[in-house]
Amino acid sequence: MKIVLTQDVKNLGKKGDIKNVADGYALNFILPKKLGIVATEETVREFEARKAQENESHQKMLEKNRALAEKLQKFVLKLEMKAKDGKLFGSINAKNIAEELQKKDFAISEKCVKIKEAIKSTGRFEIEIDLGENIRSRIKLEIEEQK
Repeated sequence: MKIVLTQDVKNLGKKGDIKNVADGYALNFILPKKLGIVATEETVREFEARKAQENESHQKMLEKNRALAEKLQKFVLKLEMKAKDGKLFGSINAKNIAEELQKKDFAISEKCVKIKEAIKSTGRFEIEIDLGENIRSRIKLEIEEQK
C-alpha cells in the first residue's frame, strides 16, 4: 500500500515522503496513529505543493539570514557600562548582547550569540553570531567606561 507520511517515522521516512509499505503495517500502525494517509493522486499532489511551499519559505529565510549576517559583519555594538580601572561592575553575557542588538533592530535571539564566558572588562571584543544552517557572522563589541 502506498502512503504519504504526515509525520517523521523512525526507520521509514520523513514527513511528506511517499512510501510503499505492507498493508498490515499501514492498516495496523501508520493509519491508526495518524502517521500517514493513503496515497491517492490528490493527496500526493497536495503534499508536493505543500513541500514546495515549505522549501520556498525556507529559502527566503536563508536569504534573509544571509543578508542579516552581512549587515552584522559591518556592525559595531558600543556599550557604556559602569566600570572602575577597566573592570565592569557586573558582566555582559549572551542575553545582554542579544537585547542590545534587538534595540538596534536586529532580530537576534540569545541562543544565536556565542560567547565562551561572560565579559567582565572594558575593551574591544569579537562576538560570533550563529544564525543556523552554517550562516555565521561576527560583530565587534566595544565596551567603554561610563562617564
